[in-house]
Amino acid sequence: MRSELAIYSLQTSTVHSVLKTDRLIEAPNFTTDAKQLLINSDGRLYWIDLSDPQMGEVDTGFAVHCNNDHGISPDGKLIVISNSPDPRGSRIYTLPIGGGEPVLVQDLSPSYWHGWSPDGQTLAYVAKRGETFQVYTCPVGGGEETQITFGF
Repeated sequence: MRSELAIYSLQTSTVHSVLKTDRLIEAPNFTTDAKQLLINSDGRLYWIDLSDPQMGEVDTGFAVHCNNDHGISPDGKLIVISNSPDPRGSRIYTLPIGGGEPVLVQDLSPSYWHGWSPDGQTLAYVAKRGETFQVYTCPVGGGEETQITFGF
């Protein structure tokens, strides 16, 4: 496996290679100041400082089975992750931007984070409740979920 992390410039139509590695890396997210990227690899999260592109591991406490569903809050203070700590499946957590012990947001599983409201108050995610996957939302601090889609 070989991965390359690259940034495409819309203004110049050029591609800048940031990092090449023999590991699988996925799902880059810019920090709010655009100086770093947050990526995942092998169930862990890593920072890539664009001025010195090396993989620096994020302390995610017990959450060492993260998938590629992660992101940074609009105010840049929190990271949201989807982590599968046991056979029940993926659940959603938040942790401080500098790392630390995750706080459970959504205990129902499986739940896979996909978006953060612009005001930073609501999370959107895909979850399987019953036979199908649908889109849901819940407060970033946890609480009752609201089903948004009702498809097949």
